[in-house]
Amino acid sequence: MQWRNTPTRFGVLAKFLHWTSAAAFIAAYIVVYYVIWFMDDTSPESWPVLNIHWALGVLVGFLVLPRLLWRLLDVQPEDPPGSKLEHRLAHIAHWGLYGLLIAMPLTGYLGTGAPTNFGLFSVTGFNETALFSWISSTYDLSYEKFEAPIDAVHHFLGKWVAWVVVGLHVAAALVHHWIRRDNVLVRMLPGSRMP
Repeated sequence: MQWRNTPTRFGVLAKFLHWTSAAAFIAAYIVVYYVIWFMDDTSPESWPVLNIHWALGVLVGFLVLPRLLWRLLDVQPEDPPGSKLEHRLAHIAHWGLYGLLIAMPLTGYLGTGAPTNFGLFSVTGFNETALFSWISSTYDLSYEKFEAPIDAVHHFLGKWVAWVVVGLHVAAALVHHWIRRDNVLVRMLPGSRMP
């Protein structure tokens, strides 16, 4: 089992962080759209389901930090054949994904005035933190006034930006795999064996 990356493939840790983040991100979307389409999101009955969305969001937020650190510390596989422009756009897209993986959980947490219950422990809502208490007293700001613009950013990113960024990422991986027939997708697949 190869834990570290090589110039030709991703290691087990990079793959684990990538696919766990992706699965949690997609599952958070599925859960929140279930609430939007099939439940009244203002009713107390929706809170246990929304808690799953919040827990998945917090998980994505916690995973992005070691993922970024590992990306900075470990070697990255070489770019596939292509122009400098393609490589630059691919790197910009990857950093855009990282930005999204930071912004979505952060705005989600800041705009959620309820604790997130993980079963064995709970993460307090931002409205009950010492940081928000300081913000509130310094700027004479209620949580309702603080939460509204943060929530608007979270919903805008979720409805309009995330679909585009993630869709482009998936489309690019499929183009590499099915059209260019290079190893870009395969080197990130779990269990793939490459030199």
